[in-house]
Amino acid sequence: MPASHGLRAGLPAVSSRRSDGSVLLADEHTGLQQIRIARHPVFGGQLYLDGDLQISESDAAYGVAMVSPLLELRQLERVAILGGGDGGVLGELLRSLEPLDHVPTELTMIEIDARVIELCREHLPAVCGEAFDNPRAHVVVGDAFAWIAQARGLDAVIYDLTMDPVRENQSRAAFITDIVAKIAAALRPGGVFSMQCCGHGRADAADRDERRRLLPLIREAVDAHFENRCEQDVLVPSYRDLWTFLSARKPMPG
Repeated sequence: MPASHGLRAGLPAVSSRRSDGSVLLADEHTGLQQIRIARHPVFGGQLYLDGDLQISESDAAYGVAMVSPLLELRQLERVAILGGGDGGVLGELLRSLEPLDHVPTELTMIEIDARVIELCREHLPAVCGEAFDNPRAHVVVGDAFAWIAQARGLDAVIYDLTMDPVRENQSRAAFITDIVAKIAAALRPGGVFSMQCCGHGRADAADRDERRRLLPLIREAVDAHFENRCEQDVLVPSYRDLWTFLSARKPMPG
């Protein structure tokens, strides 16, 4: 599968010189992508895929933003996390719901690269915690796009994957339209969809242009299938930027 499955565009790239004082902890190519884990003097452990920053130990706000839209659901028995191999979103969901005795009976995370999970368990325990060892969590190593295409009756879906096309000759607009439609079909009426979108590009003109192109595509695709679209902008420390998260609800019939 394409190496871009986990990428979040517009984020800082790891430097082989590590002039920022980072210490490289792991560096390997899995056949799917290049995984690097480093320890930054300010942001702690960091995961990079194909040179692009995914998450740092400082970035608990990311998981909170992804999970918080689900907490309003009274029925939350079947939940899927697409991507999220670092375990941060999975761990945040478990931490949020366990005190409420409201952990889903079917909580599935689908990640294409088993080595992401293994290396994060080894080097980034502050990100994933004990999420991968929780008996209520079911981890599937496989293609999240194929998995969601056949899923039905879910209460919630968290999309923690790329905004870039995963098939050759597919436009970004077509990709976003397709994946949002598949998520809508997988949800029950009243189910909730939560996703990460893009940064504000506060210090980068190219990232601001990217946001202007990308966000309207996401909004249009979401509005075609969902209601009550809500966006929140959250400061993610190691991204050094505000990041936009979006959630919406699948309409009830009638």
